Amino acid sequence: MRTMTRNRQTFYEAELLGVVMGQDTDGNYTEVDNEYSIPRERTAVITPASGMSDLQLFGANENYDKVITLNKGETYLKVGSVLWIDTPIELAAGGTLAKNEDGTLKTPYNYVVVRVSDPLNFVQVAIRKADVT
Repeated sequence: MRTMTRNRQTFYEAELLGVVMGQDTDGNYTEVDNEYSIPRERTAVITPASGMSDLQLFGANENYDKVITLNKGETYLKVGSVLWIDTPIELAAGGTLAKNEDGTLKTPYNYVVVRVSDPLNFVQVAIRKADVT
C-alpha cells in the first residue's frame, strides 16, 4: 500500500560520484566541486512537506523536509544524491546537466538525500530542501 503505482510521481536523481579539487597556477587547492552522475528519471511515492514525525525513522535530530518511499528492491538512492522534484530539468547533449557560461547549472537540483532507512518491507529516504544558487 505504501508504494502503489498510482501514488508515484516522476523526479530526476543524480548520484554523487566524488569531489573534484580545483588548483591555481601555484598548485594550491582553490575550490571544491562535487561531481555527479548523469541524471536518471525515477518514480516513487513522495510525501508532501512534513513537520514532526511520529515514527522518527531517521532519528530525532535529523533535518529533513520530505520522505520518499520505495519498494524493498529499489535501493538506488544513496546519501549525497541530488534530486529534481517538481521542477523541470535541462540536459545538454549526451545527457549531462546543461550549464550556463559561468559554469553554474541551468536547472539546479532542489533536494538532497540526507538519510536512507531500510526496514523489513520497504525503503524510506529522508530528503532535505537544498539551497543552490
